[in-house]
Amino acid sequence: MWGKIISATDLVWFVFLFLVFYWYANKVSNLNIKEKPHYRYFTRALVFRMLMSLVFLGIYIFYYGGGDTINYWEAANAYNNLFTANFDKFWDLMTMKVSESNNYKFWEYLHGEGVVHGNIHPSIWKRPENLFIVRAATFPMILTRGSIAGTTAIFAFFSFLSIWKIYQIFLHYFPERHKELNISILLMPSVAFWGSGIMKDTITMIGIGFFLDALFRRFVTHKIDPITFFIQVFIGGWLIFKAKPYILIAMTPGLLVWLNFDTVKQIKSVLIRVVVLPTLVFGSLLGSTAFYLQGGDRFGEYSADTVLEKASLTQQDLVRDQYGDNKFDIGAFEPTIQGIIPKIPIAINACLYRPYIWESGSLTMFFSGLENSYLLLWTIVLLFRSKVVGFFVRIFQYPLFVFCLSFSLFLAFSIGLTAGNFGAMVRYKIPLLPFFTSMIMVLSYMKIAPEKNKLGPVVQGGKTKR
Repeated sequence: MWGKIISATDLVWFVFLFLVFYWYANKVSNLNIKEKPHYRYFTRALVFRMLMSLVFLGIYIFYYGGGDTINYWEAANAYNNLFTANFDKFWDLMTMKVSESNNYKFWEYLHGEGVVHGNIHPSIWKRPENLFIVRAATFPMILTRGSIAGTTAIFAFFSFLSIWKIYQIFLHYFPERHKELNISILLMPSVAFWGSGIMKDTITMIGIGFFLDALFRRFVTHKIDPITFFIQVFIGGWLIFKAKPYILIAMTPGLLVWLNFDTVKQIKSVLIRVVVLPTLVFGSLLGSTAFYLQGGDRFGEYSADTVLEKASLTQQDLVRDQYGDNKFDIGAFEPTIQGIIPKIPIAINACLYRPYIWESGSLTMFFSGLENSYLLLWTIVLLFRSKVVGFFVRIFQYPLFVFCLSFSLFLAFSIGLTAGNFGAMVRYKIPLLPFFTSMIMVLSYMKIAPEKNKLGPVVQGGKTKR
């Protein structure tokens, strides 16, 4: 089976693109390293991401024997073949909306032209977000002449550029923690593994990095021109919305606080500031939640009613044991707001810290279990040393951490409630991991050894204080 998917030509494409990207990384690093020493991580991080993308592809081909990334490739390869065979039909399929009436056209055009080589999963044509990934992969497929390894390399490269932007955002606030942030953002194994292939997760990570970078440079550093800002924030937000629209809702409350922190900081009264900031956090959280709950069909299958119903049915499936050893159970509940409230802490814990090592049922789950155990231990130590209250006091001193916490908890709850099995959950949660892990890591160093002056300058609201 694998011989039909990958060949020696694929490996040639991967090696060629790897060398091109490596040359680019070295050039960028050499141009910036004198003024920005953290660029010494640039090339290393690229190499790590490219290698993880190759491991990811190998796991899906040789270990899983198929899966989502193979399904996307087969469909995109059919589009690639149609591009040469019949451009008019190709362009029609690239712009056609997903609907019951259009489903037959996908099959008619592709099979009629004889460009399908393999079995394309029917969910590709029935779910808009799946078809979006196929269309996004089509252009790299055309460039690499249908190479799955070459297309994976291109996805991994743009994913790397995105994660580097996230790294630079954190570095703006905490330059002294460059080594730790290198680990928690650039070298996070699960993020590099699940966020580098031909997957919705990769497109989502690309969108998040470019979207946040545009907002950060517009509202915090003020170092982006209006045209670039509009283009970048539109493309980033569009990628997120097309792949996983609920992530935009999860980001909103923290973004409102983070990006308006300079305005709040100018309030002279400490008492008013203490009241305004939490009010802004919880007010925006409630507002975003209300908008989501009243969104109706605006979010399609991600609408509140659909998600709650899906979550409830998932738990019923667990009772019927349809997930095997890979399942996790947060308990049955009614698909209502009142029904899910008691599940909030259970769902958040499941997403952030499970599977535990003893729950790992496969090789990939074992490594995820190791990563989760490390994060759980770090969190427990931090909460113990800060006596819990100190943890939240620190959070509200740093607007970026308000975003990290609100985004992570909101998304963790949503994923823990609906995922149903560890295999899906470890992929779904990668957008929050760089933010949550970096927050925990930086806060731990602040609390553990401030008296030894290991922190260097403390950055608040974009200004450095000593």
